[in-house]
Amino acid sequence: MDKVRFDNRQIPLHYQIADYLLDMLKRGEMKPLGNLPPEEEMREIFSVSRTTIRRALDHLHGKGFIIRKQGKGTFWTEEARGVRQEKLVGINRQIFNIEDVTTVRVLSNTVQNAGPDITEFLGLSADEKVSVFRRLRFSKQEPMSYTVNYLPRHIGGMIEKQHLRDMTMLETLESVCNIRLGTVRHEVEVTRASSEIADCLQIAVLDPVLTVNTSVYDKEGGPVEIVWTYFVENKYKFRVVFDE
Repeated sequence: MDKVRFDNRQIPLHYQIADYLLDMLKRGEMKPLGNLPPEEEMREIFSVSRTTIRRALDHLHGKGFIIRKQGKGTFWTEEARGVRQEKLVGINRQIFNIEDVTTVRVLSNTVQNAGPDITEFLGLSADEKVSVFRRLRFSKQEPMSYTVNYLPRHIGGMIEKQHLRDMTMLETLESVCNIRLGTVRHEVEVTRASSEIADCLQIAVLDPVLTVNTSVYDKEGGPVEIVWTYFVENKYKFRVVFDE
């Protein structure tokens, strides 16, 4: 394998490495049920620490895609055969391949009542409150996206503002809340900005925004969170990756 350099600073390196290895499998550059390169070789290929390589492999192992065999190496599993080619439907944790350097501001972390669609998705009773996080992402000091996350209180209560300034929500769910993530589904459409969205993104009410509704499940298929993200139209490029 040739040396690989990652330029995206917003996605943790171990996730990028894990996705790159999966892409190699999809392209036929690695064989299903075959072995992966040794850790030391991958450390040289990706120019990262051994800890980063192990975190990438831990991520793939957690999704059931690889198995470690003592004294023999690391191998793709039967489940890895089902990894599909990239398509413009569904998305993995790297849905937004944002090219610019961005920063995140956590606007609020509250506990509140939610609408029936949200409580039904999360499997809560109508009178149960949920944890709600509101965040703004900036590119070159201009707002580019506004995100609202809804989670059950027993999950949201473990998350602090600092976690979401330093990590993505999906990484926070895995590393802070110890949740083994499964399917992540997204619906993408162009909608009109409400007054709340317009105020956060510094655009006019009813201006078009790219809206992504995300449903996150754990490895057993249980609901973890539901999210709405609103992007200023034409602010960036993104790619969509199918990973179920």
